[in-house]
Amino acid sequence: MQEHPEPVSGPRRLLWGLLVCRERWSLSLGGWLLLALIFAAGAFGFVRGVHSFLAVSNGGAGEVMVVEGWIGPRPLDQAAAAFRRGHYQCVIVVRGVYEGGDKWTSGRYSADYVGADLVERGVPKDQVQTLFCPVVHKDRTYHCALAVRQWLRERGTPVKSLDVVTIACHSRRSRLLYAKAFGGEVEVGSIALAALEYDPRHWWRTSEGVREVPFEFLAYLYVRFFFHPSDADSQAQLAP
Repeated sequence: MQEHPEPVSGPRRLLWGLLVCRERWSLSLGGWLLLALIFAAGAFGFVRGVHSFLAVSNGGAGEVMVVEGWIGPRPLDQAAAAFRRGHYQCVIVVRGVYEGGDKWTSGRYSADYVGADLVERGVPKDQVQTLFCPVVHKDRTYHCALAVRQWLRERGTPVKSLDVVTIACHSRRSRLLYAKAFGGEVEVGSIALAALEYDPRHWWRTSEGVREVPFEFLAYLYVRFFFHPSDADSQAQLAP
């Protein structure tokens, strides 16, 4: 006797086909618990590891040390110690400044302070150069990197490697922007200064850390995946 296959039932329809009932898969209670556990583990790993990821510090062997002059009054012992251990040709303190006004409102004061602090910590004064570039509306770190590149080229200083000194969780983004500005011609390292406003191991416990660390992570993602220097950006100008 020949068996007839059971007919495959299609979706149920009502109201002349305007409503359709279909079979679907959905997570069980155990599935939702497993998904929540995976999400919690990912969030925990992000919170515990994001600061270490951003505050990369692999410098010390560069030919030129570049210090971001906007960092203000921060302990520069780490930078001075790296200078003494290394073989740096010079230290460039670079700062974007506003045109006009006195040195406080323009931003020159913070760069001068950083340069003087380095000299006080043992860096020879004749090896410290303060460089200013006009403030732009966006990508200021990148334009400061272009100013450093132009300054080195104008003086005929051949450089194969440099180290960028900046605040802790800004270092990975600064290193990437300097690498983009130099276009692969120079190997870029970074020296991350200690964070003063919060404990980097528990940055989420203070408002300063909550404001700074997630913002720097998002800014790094922007630079990594969406920032592409244009031809117009390649024309950096130095301030007087």
